[in-house]
Amino acid sequence: MKKVISLVLVVMMIMSVLVAFTGSSVSEKIIPSLNISSDNISYEVSDSLYGISFENTGNAVDGGLVSNLVNNNSFEYSNNPVAAWKISTETYSVMSEEGLNENNTNYLSVTVDGQGKIENTGYSEFYNYKSYQVNSKKATEPDMPFKAKEIYRFSAYFKNVDYEGTLTASLNADGNKEKYQFNIDTCDEWTYVSLEIKSDVTADGSLLLTFEGEGSFYMDYVTLVPMSSYGYGSDEWQYVSLRSDLVKSIHTLSPSFIRFSAGEFDKSTNIEELGSWKDTIGPLEARKQSFVHTSKNVFSVNSNLMGLYEYLLLCQDLDCLAIPVINCGIVTENVSNYEKEKGKYKNGSVTEEDWQNYLDGISYRPETEEFENYVQDILDLIEYANGDESTVWGAKRVEDGHKDSFNLQYIAIGNSSYDELYWRNFDVIYNRIQEKYPEIKVITYIDGDTSPEKAEEIRLNANGLYNNLIVEENACVKGGKLFNKVENFDDYERSGVQVAVSSYSVNTTVGDTLTKNNIWSAIENAAFLTGLEKNSDLVKMASYETPLAKINAQSKDTSLIWFNSQGTTMTPDYYMQMLFANNVGTNYVSMEDEFDVEGVYRSVTVDTTEKVIFVKLVNSTKTPYKININVDGFKNVNNPSAQYMSENFKSACNEPNEDLHVAPVQTELTVKDNTIAYDLGSYSVNVIRIPYDTNDGTNLFELPKTDLIVPFIPSFVGVVISCVLVVSVLGTGAVILLVRLKHHKRVKDKQKNK
Repeated sequence: MKKVISLVLVVMMIMSVLVAFTGSSVSEKIIPSLNISSDNISYEVSDSLYGISFENTGNAVDGGLVSNLVNNNSFEYSNNPVAAWKISTETYSVMSEEGLNENNTNYLSVTVDGQGKIENTGYSEFYNYKSYQVNSKKATEPDMPFKAKEIYRFSAYFKNVDYEGTLTASLNADGNKEKYQFNIDTCDEWTYVSLEIKSDVTADGSLLLTFEGEGSFYMDYVTLVPMSSYGYGSDEWQYVSLRSDLVKSIHTLSPSFIRFSAGEFDKSTNIEELGSWKDTIGPLEARKQSFVHTSKNVFSVNSNLMGLYEYLLLCQDLDCLAIPVINCGIVTENVSNYEKEKGKYKNGSVTEEDWQNYLDGISYRPETEEFENYVQDILDLIEYANGDESTVWGAKRVEDGHKDSFNLQYIAIGNSSYDELYWRNFDVIYNRIQEKYPEIKVITYIDGDTSPEKAEEIRLNANGLYNNLIVEENACVKGGKLFNKVENFDDYERSGVQVAVSSYSVNTTVGDTLTKNNIWSAIENAAFLTGLEKNSDLVKMASYETPLAKINAQSKDTSLIWFNSQGTTMTPDYYMQMLFANNVGTNYVSMEDEFDVEGVYRSVTVDTTEKVIFVKLVNSTKTPYKININVDGFKNVNNPSAQYMSENFKSACNEPNEDLHVAPVQTELTVKDNTIAYDLGSYSVNVIRIPYDTNDGTNLFELPKTDLIVPFIPSFVGVVISCVLVVSVLGTGAVILLVRLKHHKRVKDKQKNK
């Protein structure tokens, strides 16, 4: 009996702690009704509102989306040509004379006298978890993901100088023992060699080449690709295949567009490094690779395996618009130096001639041959995407595997950090595009540090200069500041040039690195998006940045999808974006102003074709609410449902190799007299779907299957509960001990009395 009482006491103490920390004792409050009327159906909501913006950083593309597992596969890593390679032989060097081609001049020269091996570790993780602290040991550990029974295509170019002996290729991981022998006896010139290799285990490992013999040979452009990867073996995806689970995750997001860099090599420091999209198409070994230095002092190579053609093809497969971003002919890395030089010029310490010479060193100048060639390059891109096979670049697209036009509709001209210099070049580029391709919408970019007032001024000035134009603003901010942008576009002039949000995300102060993508960041992003839906007569596009990052190799803390070698982790931001993009109507529905609850954001749209109302409610408070949603003027309202996420802690998140904590669930609702009662949870993102007329609710977006959702308990709460358990156990033990001592004393007393 005493043990039962003790157990009850322990449970009661734990429950009291949970109640104290989760706030489950907070009573729901009733707030004003949300009144939705068919009389208030208003302007159209953009059908291209929700998209994503790709960057080749954080191993998002190389080492992520692209299926090739070999890192620095062409030895073009200028800071360290053998980065990611471990070479055990007497003599080796990276050479560039008589290379494979002019775009990839480097290759590995190996001289053998006996045995040796060459190993590529792949795209290794290099940070300690939840930090930007480089872990040099981890950075050298093999991290190629092998799957049991998967077959991989190994390939490389070899040139045999005078080598006589054997070579083998294998997947170096515990449990994989087989080595696949091949020879290069006939490779007198650069020769493509490939073979299939099977993995017997699911494990991380490396590509291992072993050799035994004498003499020298050259090796270049090494690849290792899982043959089950997305697009492998198809005629259209003839050059590159993609990591299937990442493609599937992006597809579920239903992006209406993908924004991507088209040819510009990241972080160029001089005009010669600017790059061209033409270097990113065609046979892989002929594509130009570039050295990349990220803001976190991490160096890598941009292989351009994911080139213009592959981005256009991915957009086609995902049924979304492609938005290639083209530089306006200015280097990307000299903004601060540009500001210094401009200051000197304005105060007279730099002459006009010196100023112009400086500008010519960092930009192409209109009316010069170099600038004309650069503009023609942009026009050629449009021809490549849309031209038929009778055109030069349309024929090249057909050769690459795609006969029909990609129907490119937009092109963005980036790099406005250089203000007057940017607009000088942009004006010429815009007019040349419109002259030849008037159907193409051009997107201009406003720097993220520009104030809303200045951004609106730029937009209004553009009204009088450009017609077929969208002005793009940046909204990547620190925690709390995106809430301030919810009403950012409310007072913008409604006529003229339209607006796009080039990239948005919030680097919240809650959590560390990966765990900054939590319910609180999802709520702040969702609040911002309700403002965009409200202003969708003006705002036509908004892209989240970034969709992908590798765990412990990230360059930012705001990825929707975190992945490692073997799996993916979907963040609350991912699920928020998924809910918003898959539940949006064709028209906005205006509402009465009496629904004004501090901390609760809302948007209502209606799909007048499919006959369904979408109510988005975002509760940024810990207080749960009861709300009545009144629907007026919509016939036969039936089978409403809600898809939502609600948490008790701002820090609620999902981490790799742990239980799933935050993901949307669906609940069916009831309607009575065209009124729906809804419980608005604390810290929640909610989408209420209300079918009407002929829609019975069966054709609405279905949530993807997920693992079992386990309630999130922060670590500090777990510590408190553990302490309570310890104290409870000790206290219970003490009580039992006292009872037994008292019982023992009574027995002794009775024995004495006898």
